[in-house]
Formats: sequence, structure tokens, C-alpha cells
Amino acid sequence: MIALARIKVRTRAERAAVLILTLWIVVVLGIIATSLAFDVQVNAKLALLQKEQVIAYHLAKSAVAMGMTHLQNDLLIDFADNPNQQFDALSDVWAQPDRREKDREVKLGKGTYEVEIEDEESKININVASQRVLKAILEFYGYEPPDSDDIAQAIVDWRDRDDICANAPGEKENEHYSALLGQRIKSGTTADELIYQCRNEPFLTTDELLDVYGITPELYYGYDPSEREATERATRERLASGKKVLQRKTSRYRREPKPLRDIVTVRGNGRINLNTASLEVLTILAYAANNCTNLEAAEAAAESIVKYRGDPESGKRPDPDNAFHSLADLAKVPGLNAGTMAQLSAAGALGVQIGFRSSTFLITGIGRVGRTTRVVKALVSRNLDTYNPDDARLLSNKGKIGTDRRKGGFAGRRLGKSREAGDQIDDNLIRIPAIRVLQWIE
Repeated sequence: MIALARIKVRTRAERAAVLILTLWIVVVLGIIATSLAFDVQVNAKLALLQKEQVIAYHLAKSAVAMGMTHLQNDLLIDFADNPNQQFDALSDVWAQPDRREKDREVKLGKGTYEVEIEDEESKININVASQRVLKAILEFYGYEPPDSDDIAQAIVDWRDRDDICANAPGEKENEHYSALLGQRIKSGTTADELIYQCRNEPFLTTDELLDVYGITPELYYGYDPSEREATERATRERLASGKKVLQRKTSRYRREPKPLRDIVTVRGNGRINLNTASLEVLTILAYAANNCTNLEAAEAAAESIVKYRGDPESGKRPDPDNAFHSLADLAKVPGLNAGTMAQLSAAGALGVQIGFRSSTFLITGIGRVGRTTRVVKALVSRNLDTYNPDDARLLSNKGKIGTDRRKGGFAGRRLGKSREAGDQIDDNLIRIPAIRVLQWIE
């Protein structure tokens, strides 16, 4: 009887151990299954994100291609309307391609895209602008002499080929500006130890201005990046704690000036398109042409020009009939005196030229799918290439050209019907609107 009792007790203990072991196995299997499910979920989300990124990227590229098409069509329209006096303005196809594309995103497939085209020749080229123009830029943003003169000269010293400081004859540029930044220059200080290093080459990007003596982030960006980062961090912390974030309302009628980075460029040949230049650029140009003596008069002249031609930022839709074709058209602007027109006519002495056509543009394509956004930029050059089909170099392609003409392609178009002359241009030349990519940014 005692042996049987021991056997029953042992059997119960074994059953309990087996039960506990089974429970542990179930728990382990559950953990493994949960981990596998989590991995599958993460991989599925990563795959979806990668798919959205690919789609958004191609949507952005499609937007860039759309922008190139707008630029080509605008060139064809301009040449057909007036081949002898073409112009580019904010009323053109590339500037306002479609109200849908201007006001909101355009749906395409599973996402949306936006296209923005910016005229690089509406800005001031800092590689060719004279010191007076650079001084006018600085004084427009609140700098006063002699600081405006010193910083303007620092920009010139950065881009010129020599190593001699113009403001301090006999001193080298790097030593002069390093001393201004607080470095103690000793007799044994080598060139590599100097904290300021001029490139002595033209600017490759406008961001290089941040390395030039006197150019601050507040001037270049329009704000202090470190302060903005601190403000955004404080806002996130306030939202995380459940506190309300107060926002200061600004008047919609008050227009803050564009930051420096939005009005300067390093592309183009120094020509400034009077039809697309911003209010800030026109003010600086008029102020520099007037030898930096009357900023208020320059602002008034710029406002008169913008008000006459129209500008989306000012609330007035641009009118193609009010676009400028030549400097003589400035006489149509109410309130613009003859002295200002003469000063703008002599703007070539400032290193920049007044123009009415543009050939360099920055196309920005934005693609969005869900929460994924991709941006692609293309800096392009636009030109209407002209070919003579009787040229010996094209004789071998003569059959192909004829085929293209029958198909109605660009290669066979004889463009041009002048409104003023009223005659058809038939010079047997082949004209192709060409877009060449100068830089591709992803």
C-alpha cells in the first residue's frame, strides 16, 4: 500500500512538471511567433516605404520633365509671336503653366506632384557683380558704411585671382581677414594656420557666401538656424507635454524681404531680366545705379516697375501686354522719371546687364506618396537651336530630317509669324527648342 502511494505521488509530480514544461514551451513559442510577426510587419512597412520612395522619386522626375516641356513650349510660342523681339515674363507658360499646378498638387497615379520653375536670370550674379552692386545689397539689408564697403570688398577678394587685399594695400587677404576675425598673427604663423582662407576663384554655389567675412546666417537665410532649431525643439517639447503653442499672427499685407540666398545666383552671364526680377533685386539695381545715394527713391522706382508689369507676390496677375521688350518700354511706367531710366540703362557699368530674355532656369520637382516626399532639382539652359538643312554636315541625315518633317516633329518645324511685320518667316532653317541639363540635384 505504501509503494502504491509513492507511485501515485510520483505520477502527480511528473504530471505537474510536464504541465509546467508545456506551459513554458507555449510561452517560448508565443514569443517566437510574436517576434516573427513583428519582423514581418516591420519588413512590410519598410517595403511599402521603399515602394513609396520609388514612386515619389519618379513623380518628382516627371514634374521636372513637365517643367522642361513648359520651357520648350514657351520658347516656341515666343518665337512664333515675335521672332525678332522675344522676351520672358512672369505671364509666360513656364511661370504660370496651369492654375491647377500653381495652386495645388496635381494627382498622378498613386501620388501627386508639383513643379516649380525659377528664373536664375532674375537674380544678381555674385561672380560678375561689381563692388558697388555688392555694397548696395548689403545696405539694402541694413548694413552701413564702412561695414558695407568692407564686406563687399571681402566678397570681391574671395572670388578674384590675386592674394592682395584691396582695402589694405601691402597685406595679404587671408592674413588681413584672419586678423579681423580675432586671430593673432605672429611672425611664425604659416599660411595653413590662418583661420580665413580665400578661394581666389569664382563662387561655385551661393552657400559659399557663408564663409566670407561679414556674411552671417541671419543675412543669408533670413534667420539664425541655431535659434530656429531651439525654437522648434521647444515647440515639440511643449506639444509633448500637452501645452498649447501660441503663434504670432502677421499681417497678410506686410511683405518681408526675401533673404540674401533668394536674390543671388552663380549661374548665367550676369544678365538680369527686368520682367522677372523681384522687388528686392530691382531696388538694389536702381540703388547701385544711383551710386548708393538714395535707397528710398530706388524702392519707389522698383515698386513702380513691379506694379506696372504685375507680380504674383504683389497680388496683381502679370499682364503680357505690360511686359518689357526693351529699355524704351520703361517710359510707359507711371512715376518712373527719366533719371532712373538713364541709370538703369547704364547698369552695364556695374558688372550686370539689363535683359528681357532668360536662358537659365532652376526646375524643382516635388513628388508625394502618402507621407513620403522626394525632391529633384534640375538646373537647365534653354536655347532655340537653329540648323541649316543644306549644311554639308547634315547632308547624311537629310532623309531622316525629311521623315521628321512628315511626322510633324520639332526637327521639321519652320517657326515664326511676326505680328508686327505680318509676314511668314520661311528661311528653310530647322529650329529645335533645346533644354540642356547643367546640374542635376537629388
